[in-house]
Amino acid sequence: MGLILNIDTSLETASVSIAKDGEILASLVNEVQKEHASFLHVAIGQLLKKVAIKPADLDAIAVTEGPGSYTGLRVGMASAKGMSYALGKPFITVGTLEAMALQAIHLSNEDVMYCPLIDARRMEVYTAIYDKELEVLLQPCAMILTEHSFAEQLAKGKIIFSGNGAQKWKSLTSSAHAAFADVKEIAAAISILSEKKFVQEKFTQLAHSEPLYIKEFYNG
Repeated sequence: MGLILNIDTSLETASVSIAKDGEILASLVNEVQKEHASFLHVAIGQLLKKVAIKPADLDAIAVTEGPGSYTGLRVGMASAKGMSYALGKPFITVGTLEAMALQAIHLSNEDVMYCPLIDARRMEVYTAIYDKELEVLLQPCAMILTEHSFAEQLAKGKIIFSGNGAQKWKSLTSSAHAAFADVKEIAAAISILSEKKFVQEKFTQLAHSEPLYIKEFYNG
């Protein structure tokens, strides 16, 4: 069981939270993407003060590894790695798409497929597909959306799409198996996933940790 600082600057909405045993004690959110870098360090200081703990009291530092905003991923990863190194605390990385899917699962609680979509400009998205148990059915990838996207999966059953790229897909699909969930903030899901990795000691080596860009052109 851990006291974990969770950082997410991969999407339009950034969040910083402190969670104990997977439950958020306090969190702060920033919805202005260009201000994620300035928000991050101030938010961390405010949260530590709010829950009355010192940085050394943390058991681990966790961060979303991507995919997502190229700039945002670099900001979050650099800050998290710096804190982990300075404090000598375990470093945990969480997939952004996995966290988005888990948030959608908690919202709907249906035994269907879940497909998070991150806007990657024009008609391209970063995406993956998971089942209700968060097992990967389609590995994270970059995809150019067309009316035929996800045809194989939709033929098998209902898929709940979410994320800031979902609106693009909604304008293209006419499938009766396509449903949509409004998922903007993923702090709760990140705290659950980072706690699971902490308990299982699935830590990421600082020297080998890099953002999961998939493609490096998306400067959000």
